[in-house]
Amino acid sequence: MQPELYGLHSRWMILRWGFYFAILAAPAMGASILDASALDASALDASALDISALDVSAKTSTVVHTGDTLIFQLLTGSFGVNAALQHQPLYPTDVNFALVSAPLNGLAGFAATLESADGKVALALGDLTFGLGNFQSSGYTGAVSVLKGHLNLSLLDSERLFSASSVVIALQNKGSDVTVGLAPYFLRQSLFASLSGGALSVGAIPGSVELGSPHNPVNLKHFGAAGTSAADSPVPEPQTGRLFFAGGVLLCGLSAVLARVSRGRKQGYRAKNQPFASANPL
Repeated sequence: MQPELYGLHSRWMILRWGFYFAILAAPAMGASILDASALDASALDASALDISALDVSAKTSTVVHTGDTLIFQLLTGSFGVNAALQHQPLYPTDVNFALVSAPLNGLAGFAATLESADGKVALALGDLTFGLGNFQSSGYTGAVSVLKGHLNLSLLDSERLFSASSVVIALQNKGSDVTVGLAPYFLRQSLFASLSGGALSVGAIPGSVELGSPHNPVNLKHFGAAGTSAADSPVPEPQTGRLFFAGGVLLCGLSAVLARVSRGRKQGYRAKNQPFASANPL
């Protein structure tokens, strides 16, 4: 009869293999905890930000109710680049824009302001109304309604407004409800703007467009920084305490299971190798 194989099934070997298994399982458990933490952090970030405003950048038209505000982001960094190359003032002193829409049924009055990306500087352009005009392009040719605005800036105001790479034009509807837009163009393509300073004139590139209401205001600070991508999102650190606790629970459970399996195998081994008892004599 062969001796029993206690080495492989000893408690020390059980704990040892259980520990190895816990080490292998810990990264997967940590990833699950990390994913849960990331979701919690994302929920907190979403609640902290003002996400009530409606992004209408990719819409061809939108209804602007009385009191609503259309916010157009203008990317202005190209002016400073071209001004430096041509030895012109780095900040524009004149801003012109025109919002083109399909013909409107009634008069629409808007209070217009030019604001810095962080919302700390705001200059009024006055009350503006849509006028009649004509538009010709590959996508649309015909009559349109045009809202035009112009603002002359001092050097100080210009530097305060354009120190960042973008500004916003805020248009608040002071009249009746109106539908603004010119299909097939997106709303961000319906605004044309130019920046002038010295002998230089550069077109401003329209960015995003948001619609806010008195109950859902637009947070202008969102335009001040580039959107955060998934790669730029802060990653929460894994919770070490949870990892050790989970690993310990896994190790104890695994040890108990292996011990039971070991006892069963020992009993089977003994039964197999034990000599049969002789039969009782008659």
